[in-house]
Amino acid sequence: MNLRFSNQVWLFLAASFSFGLSQAFAALFLNFYLRELGLGAQWQGVLNALPALTLALLALPAAGLARRIGNVRAIALGSVLGLVGAVVLASASGPLMAMVGAIVQGAGTAALVVAGSPFMAAHSTPQSRVTLFSVQSALMTGAGFLGNLLGGRVPELYAASTGTEADGLGALRAALLVAAGFQALGLIPVLSLRAGKHTPEPGGRTLAVQDRRTMTRLVTPNVLVGLGAGATIPFLNVFIEGKFNISYASLGTLFAWASLATAATALIQPWVVRRLGPLRAVLVVQASSLPFLALLGFAPELWMVTAALFTRGALMNAAGPVYSAHAMTVLSDRDRPLYSAVNVIAWDLGWAISSMLAGVVRGALPFSVAFNLLFAWTLTMYAGSVLAIYLGLYRPARRAGTLNQKMAGSVGD
Repeated sequence: MNLRFSNQVWLFLAASFSFGLSQAFAALFLNFYLRELGLGAQWQGVLNALPALTLALLALPAAGLARRIGNVRAIALGSVLGLVGAVVLASASGPLMAMVGAIVQGAGTAALVVAGSPFMAAHSTPQSRVTLFSVQSALMTGAGFLGNLLGGRVPELYAASTGTEADGLGALRAALLVAAGFQALGLIPVLSLRAGKHTPEPGGRTLAVQDRRTMTRLVTPNVLVGLGAGATIPFLNVFIEGKFNISYASLGTLFAWASLATAATALIQPWVVRRLGPLRAVLVVQASSLPFLALLGFAPELWMVTAALFTRGALMNAAGPVYSAHAMTVLSDRDRPLYSAVNVIAWDLGWAISSMLAGVVRGALPFSVAFNLLFAWTLTMYAGSVLAIYLGLYRPARRAGTLNQKMAGSVGD
């Protein structure tokens, strides 16, 4: 694997690692923090949905902004907004402040997402693109390993030093403030990025799409993944804690090792792509994750759920960088930021809708019944996504004779 990237790329990767630490801390404790603020399952669904909903609403404007000001400035803006949102959320005293923090975070993520992939595509060659996207994904998930492993112990350390409870509001707020600290740390490499020469596009053209058919086929599977993921993934901490009654430290360790498994799997994706091609690799990996998703939702023993959590996350998430690199290769330079935006809208609208509905389901039904229903929905949507990739991308490429064509990352790594 060739890791000879430019200094600009390494700065971006360093920021990605720091942001990954922040996200791991926040994701591990958000639902418990909201619960200590007195917000029930419905509110938890809304607060988990708000960043995604905001991201979806602002993705297209953010793509237009990135085309006007350049990807580097858009990344810097998104990083600053992410920090502000994290601090506001960690300081919340009730639902209103928590909502403001979630909305600001969503706005920051919109700018980061629509500019991040085009930035990496612009600083890589077709031969190195899959490797770069895989390394960035591995760093994010590897940061999740450290974030969950260390984050699970922050409430205990806070409680020991203050004489309070590890599951109290103060301890959980401290964990979210540490997450904000890692977000601030990621600003250092971001602000060191150099903005190259950029010619703003004339008004009225920033959101034009050159290849609508290809973009639609690329986005459709992510609509289904978003609809499925939002129903269960943001609530896995609540599901495992409630079903098996484990401590925050044990929960953090569990999610840490799951993140490490995903990171390791992401790093072998360039090797898989060389042998199978990008689309076949995505199909094989994502289809293989479905039985483990079923095991995660319905297995009766913690060790079985743990094994399923490791394997499902590694398989499903590791295909993401290959899919993104493939999209960046088959689309033109003009369509890349817009694809990032449209893809975000598709995925995050599905995530937001499912998260809010999942909150309603969890509030209306008993714990076990609610999660059985939600996992069945997630499994159905993920299976639909695999089918959409097969029908919309794999079969047309096979008919066109381009399925085994050497493309992004398939040679030279």
